[in-house]
Amino acid sequence: MLKECEILVVGAGPAGSSAAMAAAEGGARTLLIDRKKEIGTPVQCGEVVGETLLKKLKLKLPPGALAAKLDHTTFLLDRRVKLTSREPYWKAVTLERKIFDKALAARAAEAGAMVHADARLTDIKMDGDRVVQATIIHQGVESKVHPKVIVAADGVHSTLARLMNVELFTEKAMAKGIEYEMVSSRRLPSGMQIFLEPEVGLGYGWVIPKGPRHANVGLAAIGLEGSRRDRLQEWLTTNPLLMDLFDVDKVLEVKTGDAPLPGFLGGPRRGNVLFAGDAAGQTLAFVGEGIAPSYACGMGAGAVAAAAVRQNDMSRLDCYANAIEDLLGSELAEGGDIKDNILNVWMDESIPAGDRTVLCGLLMSEVLFPEEVEEARALLSMPQRAMVNAMKGALAKRKARATVSALLLR
Repeated sequence: MLKECEILVVGAGPAGSSAAMAAAEGGARTLLIDRKKEIGTPVQCGEVVGETLLKKLKLKLPPGALAAKLDHTTFLLDRRVKLTSREPYWKAVTLERKIFDKALAARAAEAGAMVHADARLTDIKMDGDRVVQATIIHQGVESKVHPKVIVAADGVHSTLARLMNVELFTEKAMAKGIEYEMVSSRRLPSGMQIFLEPEVGLGYGWVIPKGPRHANVGLAAIGLEGSRRDRLQEWLTTNPLLMDLFDVDKVLEVKTGDAPLPGFLGGPRRGNVLFAGDAAGQTLAFVGEGIAPSYACGMGAGAVAAAAVRQNDMSRLDCYANAIEDLLGSELAEGGDIKDNILNVWMDESIPAGDRTVLCGLLMSEVLFPEEVEEARALLSMPQRAMVNAMKGALAKRKARATVSALLLR
């Protein structure tokens, strides 16, 4: 039988564990549940986090959670252009999510939260817009708890949202992804590679090193139809750069997941429920960055929930949006703007598909500003050597820590 709680946190990913830790540190009796038998599995993301966000949040990685340091990001655009950015924003680390997530849940327990794996939310009872009772199956035994506040950190397919009959996203606002953890034929570069090309669709592919000779290799796209595995297999066996590095008979792990685009319908608070992390679309979807933003938003949700409980004032939950802004600044809003600009270019059918992916990559890498799109379109009509030279000149003028070269793979 689960013990009663003042704050119930559903989902023990980065958002849920940080929320439970902050709520417990704020003096609230906190229960963190996760439906998985082992917190952190299965992995459903690329496992990469930007260094700047780690520093901004002062998030110390648990021992063993660091898989690799990535000192640059390379964008491979329509198999015609290779752009490598060494700006601080594009430096990152690759995690071992199994270790990372379990360690965050342990930190929540150490802070005083009750933590239970194999505990699944199955039903709720509501009074108006408030959830007043939650039914949980814990290791096969049904329990009922009566929290004052709930933090819903149970992912893009949130069980709590479904039970509340709340729609946070539409299918068109969700990217479907799949990746393999693979062994490479030779030593990999010490940076992440992002592929934008018509073969991937409205999304991107990636190679994220986890060691000298193994990496997460995958793709995610909006509107991805059919078998994800077939789509990835086809890409791996037709992209010349990937064919040169990876053998589809050397796969260590298969990981699938869906990622929300930034934003949510109507805001992340519903009555006494605060949605956090992927459940609230709190990601930098233009690069698929969800781990650090989820951690920050969970911290905000947990702190605000604890204050509301401590002061017995549910209007304090309105402070959630301000708490997120205090922790992340304008990161989420700016990420949403970049996403919108990328989508606007992608949907412009007057631009050839290959050119669209080049422009989207330039916007994603932030070497192209939205007001420069028309000028950049003119560059793409040039012969390839002239186009690349013009891009080099633009990067030099901007004093960007980036290099560009031609790819001859079309």
